[in-house]
Amino acid sequence: MRDNDFTLVNPFWLNRLIGLQGDCRARLAEDVLDQEGRVLLSAGDSPDGNWPEKLGQNRLRQPLEKLLQAPAFEPRLVLPQRSRHVLQDSRFLQALLGQVDECNNSIAILKLLPLKGPLALWLAAMRHQGELDHALRVCLLSIGIARQLNLSSQEQQQIALAALLHDIGELYIDPAFLAAPHTLQPEEWRHIVNHPVLGCQLLLALGGLEQPRPVALAILQHHERLDGSGYPLGTQGDKLNTGGQILMLADTICQLLGREPFFPQRIDTALKILPGEFDYNLVSMLCKVNRLSSKSLPPPTMSVPDLSKQLQQLLQTIGRLTQRFWAMKELDAGMSPPAMRLLDDSMARFNTIQRAITSTGASELPQDHKDEELSRELWCVIGETRWRLRNLARQVALHIEKLTPREQTPFQSLAKALMEN
Repeated sequence: MRDNDFTLVNPFWLNRLIGLQGDCRARLAEDVLDQEGRVLLSAGDSPDGNWPEKLGQNRLRQPLEKLLQAPAFEPRLVLPQRSRHVLQDSRFLQALLGQVDECNNSIAILKLLPLKGPLALWLAAMRHQGELDHALRVCLLSIGIARQLNLSSQEQQQIALAALLHDIGELYIDPAFLAAPHTLQPEEWRHIVNHPVLGCQLLLALGGLEQPRPVALAILQHHERLDGSGYPLGTQGDKLNTGGQILMLADTICQLLGREPFFPQRIDTALKILPGEFDYNLVSMLCKVNRLSSKSLPPPTMSVPDLSKQLQQLLQTIGRLTQRFWAMKELDAGMSPPAMRLLDDSMARFNTIQRAITSTGASELPQDHKDEELSRELWCVIGETRWRLRNLARQVALHIEKLTPREQTPFQSLAKALMEN
């Protein structure tokens, strides 16, 4: 993992700073000096449209993040207040955190966090962009899971801090990719996949924490999976720390809770469809919470045309992909070791996905069934399977550059076929 040099100002982060308004607006606490000691910006200045030209490509004596403040933004006041709103809107969080006293104890943890300097500035930027509520949902979910595991007070605080800041790396990425109105293609995904690494490096370099490693590691691992199918490093098993495992579950559930239309079955399906992605005991506990939180809810309505047709199309796609994989396997004798490893790993992952949809019984359902609950479950299975095939396409694409030019072509075609499911 290469270190980033934060003395060179990231243009996407700078544009976000320029856009901060109201109580999120930033101001320089010190002069900004280049490596030769020249003053580029003066203390008291706030980011504006002239800053990109003034800063240019100059390397600074200190990273810009360490010189800025958001003096009107008070994390210890804002976060508990917003947390209560987030909690009121989420039956899942209420079921996980329990009674009012337990909820208040969880929110009280936020007041103990060292939210100053660059950390406060990142939170201010997230609030201005409308991303703070998501960070708080992940944070409260992570605290709830940590409490269920009886982790120490210090561990709960570290996990809460990592959850709040898990996506700070996205503040340094081109927003055109983050807000793309279409499914990101593998070559576009490259811009997104690095944000956990960036977040980890930012926390280590600029966070000013006494014990930054557990927090940084949890941020780095929040998109990993126990079976090694996650990103950015494909870390697996006992190499993933407890904080990382908690964050990967909390972030996944928050993404599912935010999707429309939402069915409680979505959470159970996403967490269980591929055994081995997440810790079994944590999944069991969270699925119980999911059932408890949706117990008195009326059945959600859905209108998905041609559900049986969608299933048939998906099964046909899986059949074509199976043939493609075996055709490539027949030619692997002439492949380099990296290409053979990529093919074997991709084929193993594909076979796991194929077995997962078979194990749900979806392929054996009669096309004319009328059971609404069954339809909702089927819809969730189809969506989760498609998402995992697309994710496999992106994983393949991330490793193509390590291959010879001749080997890249069939793998590029494979990635494209996986994306088209």
